[in-house]
Amino acid sequence: MKKVLGYVFLVVLAGVFVMTGVSKVTGTEMMMETFDSFSYPTWTMYLIGGLELLSAVGLLIPLTRILASGILTFIMIGAVGSHLIYAQYAAVPFPAVLLVANIVVLLVSLNKLEEEEGSMDMVQA
Repeated sequence: MKKVLGYVFLVVLAGVFVMTGVSKVTGTEMMMETFDSFSYPTWTMYLIGGLELLSAVGLLIPLTRILASGILTFIMIGAVGSHLIYAQYAAVPFPAVLLVANIVVLLVSLNKLEEEEGSMDMVQA
């Protein structure tokens, strides 16, 4: 049951990043305005959107999960920071929740990796 809930969590999180990534890659009006308000070049919106899409897929693949959640964690740190710097406080909770979710995925994945390496050491001994 725990594994099923964990996978559902990953699928939902990946789905959120597919939606946000698509909105950036397609250059929706809202995303254009947001990046404009930060005075960021338009290409950064497309780059971040592409990274979000690739990382969303990566979250669902155990072999790439740590890398994907690490990339998304850095993107969300940037999103939270940008909204705070530009005093867009109402926009902070959404990326903050995604930041926490990615940190959880990253820590759980790193813990699993450490456990697997520990069991491999016992096999080799």
